[in-house]
Amino acid sequence: MIRPFDLRDLSLVRRLNDQVIALHTEFALTNNRHPLRGAITSMLVGGQFPTYVWKAEERDAEGFVQLHLDESGVHAHMVRAAIQMEDAAADGLWLNFLEQLIMELGSRGVQSIIAEVAETGDELIWLKQAGFAVYTRQDIWVSHQAGESNHADFFRPRQSLDDWDIQLLYSHTVPPMVQLVEPTPPLGRGEGWVFREGQELAAFVHLHYGPSATWLRFFIHPNADTKTEMIVAAALRLKRPHPDHPVYCCVRRYQSWLQNSLEHHGFQFWSNQAVMVKHTVNRAQVAQPDLATLIKGKAVSSSAPLVQRFDQPAKTNSHT
Repeated sequence: MIRPFDLRDLSLVRRLNDQVIALHTEFALTNNRHPLRGAITSMLVGGQFPTYVWKAEERDAEGFVQLHLDESGVHAHMVRAAIQMEDAAADGLWLNFLEQLIMELGSRGVQSIIAEVAETGDELIWLKQAGFAVYTRQDIWVSHQAGESNHADFFRPRQSLDDWDIQLLYSHTVPPMVQLVEPTPPLGRGEGWVFREGQELAAFVHLHYGPSATWLRFFIHPNADTKTEMIVAAALRLKRPHPDHPVYCCVRRYQSWLQNSLEHHGFQFWSNQAVMVKHTVNRAQVAQPDLATLIKGKAVSSSAPLVQRFDQPAKTNSHT
Protein backbone atom coordinates (compact mmCIF):
# COMPACT_ATOMS: atom_id res chain seq x y z
CA MET A 1 0.00 0.00 0.00
CA ILE A 2 1.29 3.45 -0.88
CA ARG A 3 -0.05 6.75 0.44
CA PRO A 4 1.02 10.39 1.00
CA PHE A 5 3.37 11.09 3.92
CA ASP A 6 1.89 12.22 7.25
CA LEU A 7 3.09 12.68 10.84
CA ARG A 8 2.89 8.95 11.56
CA ASP A 9 5.83 8.43 9.21
CA LEU A 10 8.39 10.68 10.89
CA SER A 11 10.36 7.83 12.42
CA LEU A 12 10.27 5.83 9.18
CA VAL A 13 11.87 8.56 7.08
CA ARG A 14 14.43 9.31 9.80
CA ARG A 15 15.31 5.63 10.13
CA LEU A 16 15.80 5.11 6.39
CA ASN A 17 17.96 8.18 5.85
CA ASP A 18 21.15 6.10 5.54
CA GLN A 19 19.58 3.81 2.92
CA VAL A 20 18.42 6.54 0.55
CA ILE A 21 19.13 6.11 -3.17
CA ALA A 22 19.49 9.39 -5.10
CA LEU A 23 17.56 9.39 -8.39
CA HIS A 24 17.76 13.10 -9.34
CA THR A 25 21.40 14.07 -9.81
CA GLU A 26 20.97 17.84 -9.91
CA PHE A 27 19.01 17.89 -6.68
CA ALA A 28 21.33 15.45 -4.93
CA LEU A 29 24.49 17.43 -5.76
CA THR A 30 23.24 20.98 -5.28
CA ASN A 31 20.92 20.59 -2.30
CA ASN A 32 21.85 18.82 0.92
CA ARG A 33 18.33 18.96 2.35
CA HIS A 34 17.53 16.14 4.76
CA PRO A 35 14.72 13.85 3.48
CA LEU A 36 12.71 14.34 6.67
CA ARG A 37 12.81 18.10 6.32
CA GLY A 38 11.62 17.86 2.73
CA ALA A 39 8.79 15.50 3.70
CA ILE A 40 7.53 17.78 6.48
CA THR A 41 7.74 20.89 4.30
CA SER A 42 5.77 19.23 1.53
CA MET A 43 3.13 17.99 3.97
CA LEU A 44 2.62 21.44 5.53
CA VAL A 45 2.79 23.76 2.52
CA GLY A 46 2.37 21.43 -0.46
CA GLY A 47 4.36 22.29 -3.54
CA GLN A 48 6.24 20.29 -6.14
CA PHE A 49 8.14 17.88 -3.84
CA PRO A 50 5.59 15.37 -2.46
CA THR A 51 6.61 12.35 -0.36
CA TYR A 52 4.88 8.95 -0.48
CA VAL A 53 5.21 6.14 2.06
CA TRP A 54 4.94 2.46 1.12
CA LYS A 55 4.28 -0.58 3.30
CA ALA A 56 4.22 -4.16 2.06
CA GLU A 57 0.92 -5.91 2.67
CA GLU A 58 2.30 -9.39 3.31
CA ARG A 59 5.83 -8.66 4.53
CA ASP A 60 7.41 -6.59 7.27
CA ALA A 61 8.90 -4.06 4.87
CA GLU A 62 8.36 -0.36 4.26
CA GLY A 63 9.90 2.55 2.41
CA PHE A 64 9.36 6.01 1.01
CA VAL A 65 9.93 8.03 -2.15
CA GLN A 66 10.22 11.78 -2.72
CA LEU A 67 9.30 13.32 -6.05
CA HIS A 68 9.67 16.55 -7.97
CA LEU A 69 6.62 17.44 -10.06
CA ASP A 70 6.88 19.86 -12.95
CA GLU A 71 4.68 22.96 -13.02
CA SER A 72 1.95 21.19 -14.98
CA GLY A 73 1.98 18.16 -12.66
CA VAL A 74 2.20 15.88 -15.70
CA HIS A 75 5.82 14.75 -15.28
CA ALA A 76 7.33 13.47 -12.02
CA HIS A 77 11.04 13.09 -11.33
CA MET A 78 12.00 10.63 -8.60
CA VAL A 79 14.34 12.51 -6.25
CA ARG A 80 15.18 9.78 -3.75
CA ALA A 81 13.81 6.46 -2.52
CA ALA A 82 14.54 3.95 0.24
CA ILE A 83 13.29 0.57 1.47
CA GLN A 84 13.88 -0.91 4.92
CA MET A 85 14.99 -4.45 4.14
CA GLU A 86 18.44 -5.77 3.32
CA ASP A 87 17.29 -8.32 0.77
CA ALA A 88 14.66 -6.10 -0.84
CA ALA A 89 15.90 -6.75 -4.38
CA ALA A 90 15.95 -10.53 -4.07
CA ASP A 91 12.48 -10.62 -2.56
CA GLY A 92 11.00 -8.49 -5.31
CA LEU A 93 10.07 -5.70 -2.92
CA TRP A 94 11.58 -2.97 -5.08
CA LEU A 95 9.45 -4.16 -8.00
CA ASN A 96 6.32 -4.20 -5.87
CA PHE A 97 7.16 -0.74 -4.53
CA LEU A 98 7.69 0.74 -8.00
CA GLU A 99 4.58 -0.85 -9.47
CA GLN A 100 2.39 0.61 -6.73
CA LEU A 101 4.05 4.01 -7.17
CA ILE A 102 3.32 3.95 -10.90
CA MET A 103 -0.35 3.12 -10.29
CA GLU A 104 -0.69 5.81 -7.62
CA LEU A 105 0.85 8.56 -9.74
CA GLY A 106 -1.12 7.50 -12.80
CA SER A 107 -4.35 7.85 -10.83
CA ARG A 108 -3.27 11.40 -9.94
CA GLY A 109 -2.78 12.45 -13.55
CA VAL A 110 0.99 12.02 -13.80
CA GLN A 111 1.85 10.80 -17.30
CA SER A 112 5.55 9.98 -16.96
CA ILE A 113 8.04 9.21 -14.19
CA ILE A 114 11.75 9.97 -14.65
CA ALA A 115 14.74 8.56 -12.77
CA GLU A 116 18.50 8.97 -13.21
CA VAL A 117 20.66 6.01 -12.20
CA ALA A 118 24.23 4.81 -12.63
CA GLU A 119 24.69 2.76 -15.78
CA THR A 120 26.19 -0.11 -13.78
CA GLY A 121 24.01 0.09 -10.67
CA ASP A 122 21.39 -2.33 -9.39
CA GLU A 123 18.78 0.43 -9.60
CA LEU A 124 18.87 0.25 -13.40
CA ILE A 125 17.85 -3.44 -13.26
CA TRP A 126 15.01 -2.76 -10.81
CA LEU A 127 13.65 0.08 -12.94
CA LYS A 128 13.79 -2.01 -16.10
CA GLN A 129 11.82 -4.76 -14.38
CA ALA A 130 9.16 -2.15 -13.52
CA GLY A 131 8.87 -1.08 -17.16
CA PHE A 132 11.21 1.91 -17.23
CA ALA A 133 13.09 2.48 -20.49
CA VAL A 134 16.38 4.30 -21.15
CA TYR A 135 15.62 7.49 -23.11
CA THR A 136 19.11 8.95 -23.09
CA ARG A 137 22.38 8.79 -21.18
CA GLN A 138 24.33 11.57 -19.55
CA ASP A 139 27.83 12.26 -18.25
CA ILE A 140 28.44 14.44 -15.22
CA TRP A 141 31.61 16.56 -15.08
CA VAL A 142 32.86 18.55 -12.10
CA SER A 143 35.18 21.51 -11.63
CA HIS A 144 36.51 22.49 -8.20
CA GLN A 145 38.75 25.33 -9.32
CA ALA A 146 38.58 27.49 -12.43
CA GLY A 147 41.67 28.02 -14.53
CA GLU A 148 42.77 31.30 -16.03
CA SER A 149 40.80 32.50 -19.03
CA ASN A 150 41.52 35.34 -21.44
CA HIS A 151 38.17 35.09 -23.18
CA ALA A 152 35.93 38.12 -23.01
CA ASP A 153 32.62 38.10 -21.18
CA PHE A 154 30.30 37.90 -24.16
CA PHE A 155 27.30 36.41 -22.29
CA ARG A 156 24.52 38.71 -21.15
CA PRO A 157 21.58 37.98 -18.81
CA ARG A 158 18.50 36.44 -20.40
CA GLN A 159 15.62 38.80 -21.07
CA SER A 160 12.01 37.99 -21.91
CA LEU A 161 12.61 38.92 -25.55
CA ASP A 162 15.11 36.03 -25.75
CA ASP A 163 12.63 33.36 -24.69
CA TRP A 164 11.30 32.55 -28.17
CA ASP A 165 14.80 32.07 -29.53
CA ILE A 166 15.69 29.89 -26.53
CA GLN A 167 12.73 27.65 -27.32
CA LEU A 168 13.91 27.37 -30.93
CA LEU A 169 17.45 26.57 -29.79
CA TYR A 170 16.07 23.87 -27.51
CA SER A 171 14.12 22.28 -30.37
CA HIS A 172 17.24 22.33 -32.59
CA THR A 173 19.57 20.73 -30.04
CA VAL A 174 17.43 18.20 -28.12
CA PRO A 175 16.30 15.08 -30.05
CA PRO A 176 12.51 14.85 -30.51
CA MET A 177 12.14 11.66 -28.45
CA VAL A 178 14.01 13.21 -25.52
CA GLN A 179 11.86 16.36 -25.73
CA LEU A 180 8.90 14.23 -24.63
CA VAL A 181 10.37 13.91 -21.15
CA GLU A 182 13.08 16.58 -20.89
CA PRO A 183 11.59 19.93 -19.94
CA THR A 184 12.48 23.07 -21.81
CA PRO A 185 15.19 25.18 -20.16
CA PRO A 186 13.85 26.24 -16.73
CA LEU A 187 13.61 29.97 -17.37
CA GLY A 188 11.82 30.65 -14.09
CA ARG A 189 14.50 29.06 -11.89
CA GLY A 190 18.20 29.85 -11.56
CA GLU A 191 19.99 32.15 -13.97
CA GLY A 192 19.93 32.20 -17.74
CA TRP A 193 22.60 33.73 -19.96
CA VAL A 194 22.57 34.16 -23.74
CA PHE A 195 25.20 34.67 -26.39
CA ARG A 196 24.27 35.95 -29.85
CA GLU A 197 26.15 36.00 -33.11
CA GLY A 198 24.58 38.95 -34.86
CA GLN A 199 20.82 38.46 -34.51
CA GLU A 200 21.05 34.68 -34.05
CA LEU A 201 21.10 32.97 -30.65
CA ALA A 202 24.27 30.87 -30.63
CA ALA A 203 24.24 29.60 -27.02
CA PHE A 204 22.15 29.56 -23.88
CA VAL A 205 23.64 28.73 -20.48
CA HIS A 206 21.57 27.87 -17.42
CA LEU A 207 23.02 28.01 -13.90
CA HIS A 208 21.32 26.68 -10.80
CA TYR A 209 23.00 27.79 -7.57
CA GLY A 210 22.40 25.37 -4.72
CA PRO A 211 23.64 25.38 -1.11
CA SER A 212 26.23 22.70 -1.92
CA ALA A 213 27.15 23.23 -5.58
CA THR A 214 26.23 24.83 -8.89
CA TRP A 215 24.55 22.93 -11.73
CA LEU A 216 25.52 23.98 -15.26
CA ARG A 217 23.77 23.18 -18.56
CA PHE A 218 24.75 24.23 -22.08
CA PHE A 219 22.49 24.62 -25.12
CA ILE A 220 24.70 25.49 -28.10
CA HIS A 221 23.51 25.82 -31.68
CA PRO A 222 25.22 23.22 -33.91
CA ASN A 223 25.98 25.91 -36.51
CA ALA A 224 27.52 28.41 -34.09
CA ASP A 225 30.67 30.03 -35.49
CA THR A 226 32.26 30.63 -32.08
CA LYS A 227 34.36 27.72 -30.85
CA THR A 228 32.87 25.62 -28.07
CA GLU A 229 35.97 26.10 -25.92
CA MET A 230 35.45 29.86 -25.93
CA ILE A 231 31.80 29.42 -24.90
CA VAL A 232 32.76 27.08 -22.04
CA ALA A 233 35.49 29.45 -20.85
CA ALA A 234 33.13 32.42 -20.89
CA ALA A 235 30.48 30.45 -18.99
CA LEU A 236 32.96 29.66 -16.21
CA ARG A 237 33.51 33.37 -15.72
CA LEU A 238 29.81 33.65 -14.80
CA LYS A 239 30.24 31.41 -11.76
CA ARG A 240 33.76 30.38 -10.79
CA PRO A 241 34.09 27.01 -9.04
CA HIS A 242 35.41 26.81 -5.51
CA PRO A 243 36.75 23.81 -3.56
CA ASP A 244 33.81 24.16 -1.14
CA HIS A 245 31.29 24.91 -3.89
CA PRO A 246 32.08 23.01 -7.11
CA VAL A 247 30.39 23.38 -10.49
CA TYR A 248 28.81 20.25 -11.98
CA CYS A 249 28.04 20.16 -15.69
CA CYS A 250 25.49 17.73 -17.13
CA VAL A 251 26.25 16.60 -20.69
CA ARG A 252 23.64 14.47 -22.39
CA ARG A 253 25.04 11.98 -24.91
CA TYR A 254 23.67 13.95 -27.84
CA GLN A 255 26.04 16.73 -26.64
CA SER A 256 29.11 14.50 -26.36
CA TRP A 257 31.18 16.91 -28.46
CA LEU A 258 31.17 19.24 -25.40
CA GLN A 259 33.29 16.94 -23.28
CA ASN A 260 36.70 17.73 -24.79
CA SER A 261 36.12 21.44 -24.17
CA LEU A 262 35.11 20.80 -20.57
CA GLU A 263 38.23 18.71 -19.93
CA HIS A 264 40.39 21.39 -21.55
CA HIS A 265 39.09 23.94 -19.03
CA GLY A 266 39.68 21.87 -15.92
CA PHE A 267 36.55 19.74 -15.60
CA GLN A 268 36.95 16.15 -14.45
CA PHE A 269 34.71 13.23 -15.28
CA TRP A 270 32.47 12.33 -12.31
CA SER A 271 29.81 9.79 -13.38
CA ASN A 272 27.88 8.34 -16.29
CA GLN A 273 24.16 7.70 -15.91
CA ALA A 274 21.06 6.45 -17.66
CA VAL A 275 17.96 8.66 -17.81
CA MET A 276 15.01 6.27 -17.50
CA VAL A 277 11.33 6.97 -18.11
CA LYS A 278 8.11 5.15 -17.37
CA HIS A 279 4.88 6.31 -18.99
CA THR A 280 1.89 5.70 -16.76
CA VAL A 281 -1.57 4.56 -17.81
CA ASN A 282 -4.57 5.55 -15.75
CA ARG A 283 -7.12 2.80 -16.30
CA ALA A 284 -10.71 3.81 -15.74
CA GLN A 285 -13.49 1.21 -15.55
CA VAL A 286 -16.61 2.37 -17.36
CA ALA A 287 -19.79 0.32 -17.31
CA GLN A 288 -20.93 -0.55 -20.83
CA PRO A 289 -24.68 -0.81 -21.69
CA ASP A 290 -26.06 -3.99 -23.17
CA LEU A 291 -26.23 -4.33 -26.95
CA ALA A 292 -29.93 -3.50 -27.30
CA THR A 293 -29.54 -0.29 -25.29
CA LEU A 294 -26.46 0.63 -27.27
CA ILE A 295 -28.23 0.14 -30.62
CA LYS A 296 -31.25 2.07 -29.41
CA GLY A 297 -29.06 4.92 -28.30
CA LYS A 298 -27.37 5.07 -31.69
CA ALA A 299 -30.64 5.12 -33.66
CA VAL A 300 -30.98 7.89 -36.23
CA SER A 301 -33.89 10.22 -35.57
CA SER A 302 -36.52 10.50 -38.26
CA SER A 303 -36.66 13.54 -40.50
CA ALA A 304 -38.78 14.87 -43.32
CA PRO A 305 -38.21 13.10 -46.64
CA LEU A 306 -35.98 14.79 -49.15
CA VAL A 307 -37.89 15.42 -52.37
CA GLN A 308 -35.98 16.45 -55.45
CA ARG A 309 -37.57 19.36 -57.30
CA PHE A 310 -38.24 19.10 -61.01
CA ASP A 311 -39.02 22.27 -62.90
CA GLN A 312 -41.27 22.26 -65.93
CA PRO A 313 -39.42 22.90 -69.16
CA ALA A 314 -39.88 26.36 -70.57
CA LYS A 315 -42.49 26.65 -73.33
CA THR A 316 -41.21 27.42 -76.79
CA ASN A 317 -43.03 28.85 -79.79
CA SER A 318 -43.77 26.25 -82.41
CA HIS A 319 -43.39 27.14 -86.13
CA THR A 320 -45.10 25.24 -88.85
